[in-house]
Amino acid sequence: MGIASAMGMLTYMGIQYNDIIAVMPFLVVAVGTDNMFLMVASLKRTDRNLKYDQRIAECMADAAVSILITALTDALSFGVGTITTIPAVQIFCIYTMCALLLTFAYQLTFFCAVLVYYTRIEEQGLHSIWLSPAVTYSSTSPLNVKLFWLGSKPPKPLPSCGTVSSTSSVSSSSSSPPSSKHLHHCSATSFFRNWYAPVLMQPWIRAIAGLWYLIYLGLSVYGCSHLKEGLEPANLLVDDSYATPHYRVLEKHYWHYGASLQIVVNNAPDLRNPIERINMDKMASTFANSKVSIGDEGVQFWLREMQVSEEMHKVHYDNKKFYDHAADYIYSDMSQPWVVDVVWGRNNQSERVIKQYRFMIGMRDISTTTKQTEATNTFREIASRFEKYNVTTYMPLWLFTDQYALVVPNTMQDIVVAVACMLVISAVLIPQPVCSFWVAVTIGSIDLGVLGFMTLWDVNLDAISMITIIMSVGFSVDYSAHITYAYVISKESTTTARVCDALGDLGWPVAQGAMSTILAVSVLSDVPAYMIVTFFKTVFLAISIGFLHGLVFLPLMLSVFVGCCSSKKVEVEPVKQPKFIGRY
Repeated sequence: MGIASAMGMLTYMGIQYNDIIAVMPFLVVAVGTDNMFLMVASLKRTDRNLKYDQRIAECMADAAVSILITALTDALSFGVGTITTIPAVQIFCIYTMCALLLTFAYQLTFFCAVLVYYTRIEEQGLHSIWLSPAVTYSSTSPLNVKLFWLGSKPPKPLPSCGTVSSTSSVSSSSSSPPSSKHLHHCSATSFFRNWYAPVLMQPWIRAIAGLWYLIYLGLSVYGCSHLKEGLEPANLLVDDSYATPHYRVLEKHYWHYGASLQIVVNNAPDLRNPIERINMDKMASTFANSKVSIGDEGVQFWLREMQVSEEMHKVHYDNKKFYDHAADYIYSDMSQPWVVDVVWGRNNQSERVIKQYRFMIGMRDISTTTKQTEATNTFREIASRFEKYNVTTYMPLWLFTDQYALVVPNTMQDIVVAVACMLVISAVLIPQPVCSFWVAVTIGSIDLGVLGFMTLWDVNLDAISMITIIMSVGFSVDYSAHITYAYVISKESTTTARVCDALGDLGWPVAQGAMSTILAVSVLSDVPAYMIVTFFKTVFLAISIGFLHGLVFLPLMLSVFVGCCSSKKVEVEPVKQPKFIGRY
């Protein structure tokens, strides 16, 4: 619904569509499910003895901060992408940001209404799909009953344990206030709370995780040191395109030596003046003998060839008649190639003169994007020395090198702005400033890993990967902010108990969100197009590295460097409802 609404609204408004937007639905479907997992997990933690409207109220109150963090960070990360100067990136970010915001609006309205409806069905003891009386769990039930007819087991309140004074306190070994959570432990939730988190907090596991993190940082830095820039022309095509072999041959053979560069003199001097002709010859030599050129033997210049012809045929002419002799030479049968290299016009005296012309030189190795960028900058710097002649250099690859020059500064700008925005959101929504700092550390660590590992996975820094690098800022905040928020609001009195509490509450929803995102984009992995596969690779890295930080590195950082964020004594409210354990 959010995708269709965004596509319809933006196309109606006249926002241009481009091919890369085709991957946007996969991304929004993947990311949009995160909030739904959080809402469902929060609903499962409510007391099923309550009325359905009270359960929905508790669910939304509990999940409000988490889903707001997800929506704001994801949408804002793409919103930051709209300030880039690359139009394709701007358009993609606009479409994705609008789709995410509309999806969030539908989650608060439509999906919440669906939860109300099915919570009421559960309250009535009906099956959520067949709407018939649900069958309670029994170990002796046939498999088909367990798969298709099993419903929520009616709550069985435990015997009343009395009322605990609101002024009493409990030690770190005590359980959470009974009225604070009504957990229905599915096997996945129990795994994170009772197995994964306690094992993670073991001293020897912490040591292994610390070593693992150092190895991760080392590989990330190594990858960043070998970062490659640019979107090569062949990668713009599908793998089975008839033009792909053409570009591969150019890269393998032609671009290593002798590729031609066109140099245009837009404001040609008066060539009747022999000094100006000498200056033009010197300018050609300057271009031809640069560090990225092959020398004077690679120059193709009609003026030089004309002079050689004159010397061979011992032709002498008056300088005032230069243009007449030039016309005779250029339009002769032997010199037809030069016709398209010269533009004729009239000067102030209505005399026929050469207004513009071009010549070509040979270049050295430009087989890689780095060398192409170096050649572009070198030749443009030389052209700037001859400003009065308005010299322009051109080669078809220059269209790509101009984009290469924009990617790095735009990526750095967007990352800095996005991280700043994420820090503001984290500081506002997470009630502990120290924890916001570690969220920032996690963001930087995840982005470093995405940049480093994408290089090791043969992905260049280009407009496509730039989109997902910006997006990874939002994703990294999602996982880290959820775990950090749960850690901060936990009422447990020790760091180990807080980590168990946070991972028990949100470990499974975070895992569901990560798995759903990876599954949603995995269908793009075998598309025979570099741009689509690059999108899959960078999204996969952003999600998997963010998930690793959220469930391993960040909990350890919080337990070691933050500790407990409140007093070690937790006040317990009176028990108004008995605590129970249910099964799904």
